[in-house]
Amino acid sequence: MKKLTLILFLMVAIFAFGQKCNYTTAVNSENLKQTGKFKLLIRNNDEKSLKISKELIFCNMRLEKLEFYNERTKTFEAAHIPKKDIDCFTYHNKAINLRPGQTYIYDIDIKSDFDVLQSNKFFEKANERKYRFKLTFSVDDYDRCGESNTLITDWIYKN
Repeated sequence: MKKLTLILFLMVAIFAFGQKCNYTTAVNSENLKQTGKFKLLIRNNDEKSLKISKELIFCNMRLEKLEFYNERTKTFEAAHIPKKDIDCFTYHNKAINLRPGQTYIYDIDIKSDFDVLQSNKFFEKANERKYRFKLTFSVDDYDRCGESNTLITDWIYKN
């Protein structure tokens, strides 16, 4: 009886925590160098609605990776990402429901967000350099989406 209970418990745990939310993302960064802004599109391919943040700013996203292009070696090299204590206690994240088949477009001002996430005037100082970065943020909640609630973007290039 104990084995049966244990097996049943493991099956329920795997099902409950193994669920994934089905969504796709795309990035439009064609004006990133000039404006410091890009668009992130998220499309709900799931049968249920997803709860997503209404806006993405430094309070609800993180800089996952940052790499600068080395002209001499013709490769991207990892840059140091400082661990910052960002005060977001007064920020109240508003969420929206993204219905099945619906797409939401975020306008992200990475220029001002990099000032907080990386260093002051980062965008201006690195304007003539090539670099790429990945951002991470949460989609819906962990109870519903499991590990797939954390989205990490593909490389976003600034040339």
